[in-house]
Amino acid sequence: MTSILTYSEREAIKAIDHLTNTYCNKCLLKHHINKTQGKTHAHHFCISECSVGKEIKQLGNELQ
Repeated sequence: MTSILTYSEREAIKAIDHLTNTYCNKCLLKHHINKTQGKTHAHHFCISECSVGKEIKQLGNELQ
C-alpha cells in the first residue's frame, strides 16, 4: 500500500523536521528537564509551554 502525501502535508513534515533540527535537538532547557524530572515531563513541557513545541504540535495537527 502506497501512501501519497499532499503538498501541504509534505511541507508540514519539512517544517517539523527543520524546527526539530534547529531548536529542539540542542535545547538546553529540554535536556535539563529530561535529566531532572524525566522524559515525560520534558515532553509535556515542550508541547504545552515551549513556543517551538506549540508550533510543531500545530503542524502535526495539520497532518491528521
